[in-house]
Amino acid sequence: MRIDSPGLTTDLDLLRLQGSTVTDHGDHLVVRTDANPTFWWGNFVLVPTEARATEVDRWVARFEQEFPEARHRAIAFALAGGDTDAWAGHRWEVDVDVDLATTDLPLPAEVPPGIPALRAGSSPRALSSDDDWEQSAQVGARDTPEPQLEERLVFERRRVAAQRELADSGRARWFGAFDGDRLVARLGIVRLGGLARYQDVVTLASHRRRGLAGALVRAAGQWAFEDPAVRQLVIVAEDGGPAIGLYRRAGFVEVARHVGVSRPPV
Repeated sequence: MRIDSPGLTTDLDLLRLQGSTVTDHGDHLVVRTDANPTFWWGNFVLVPTEARATEVDRWVARFEQEFPEARHRAIAFALAGGDTDAWAGHRWEVDVDVDLATTDLPLPAEVPPGIPALRAGSSPRALSSDDDWEQSAQVGARDTPEPQLEERLVFERRRVAAQRELADSGRARWFGAFDGDRLVARLGIVRLGGLARYQDVVTLASHRRRGLAGALVRAAGQWAFEDPAVRQLVIVAEDGGPAIGLYRRAGFVEVARHVGVSRPPV
């Protein structure tokens, strides 16, 4: 089954590298991550069309058939548009993601005057130690309500373990901005042949608008382009979200859109 979105195709490549299975059923794909069953977008159904009002029941039933033990529901559509209101009307969350790409090194972010980037002596660097990776899991679980925090940390630590294996293999690198010894922003990038895909761009609310994400995006791009096979950098952002403007200012341009619909655990 053909998927043209570079965001989705690199998602699938990354999942396979981390041990997920992708099964082609002709008119849809089933993605399964047995090592992390609470990973919504590691356990989902991918449809190559736009969302259609007439197919809500069909795809919900298909998901439930494939994942009978799952508490969540997650279905991706490779094309934007369609009748997403039909899904929202059934109380599904609808997210439109934008694929952005560049063949050039991202431009550095502008920092508002008078705002320090980091404490003196601190700088962005690659994650390496056990503490670095544990802090990355903690950053991933930020803002989680206390009753759900333990479960969320289990999920984040499983995901971080897979990311660390990728980094140890040489295919990827995760970068962090540290304020003293505290991780306050992080992202990853993975080389996938001619493409390099950014992952998990997060900055703590206390350290936003300091140019940290932009500095990490540029540092990761520099590392990716050290491989002469890499011709293009790909990043995915939520349509209308706060990050998309940053990426556009850094030189990324929109190349595709796609939709994800989901329902939280019940």
